[in-house]
Amino acid sequence: MIVYDTLSYLESYTGPFPEINTIISVMDRSLPYNQLPGRYDTPEKSDVKYIIDEALSSDKGFESGLFEGKRVMEIVLEGEEVVSVSSSVFRLSEGCFLIYSGDEAVKRGIMYALPVHFKAVRFIF
Repeated sequence: MIVYDTLSYLESYTGPFPEINTIISVMDRSLPYNQLPGRYDTPEKSDVKYIIDEALSSDKGFESGLFEGKRVMEIVLEGEEVVSVSSSVFRLSEGCFLIYSGDEAVKRGIMYALPVHFKAVRFIF
């Protein structure tokens, strides 16, 4: 299952994805906005981890890596990028999120028009 929506509706997905409550807590404190690129545990010590990336989009993008048996929620914090999940393509800009299976082949950082610097957070749960 792939979910593509705006952050204003994030809370409505807590039924099928209870981990979103932890993600909302992290985002409400602006932690990913203020942290440097890297891997982080949530302060709540839950099973939710997150990765912050900064990159320059390109025409070919880059492979995301697999997170077998997990789900991934990607949120663009600054800029924009195109994400390809198993032949479905999504344009992510600030205020949008994408949830997909960590078992899927994902290509990230694809540029929409011109190369753009972007910062994104991926929550793994």
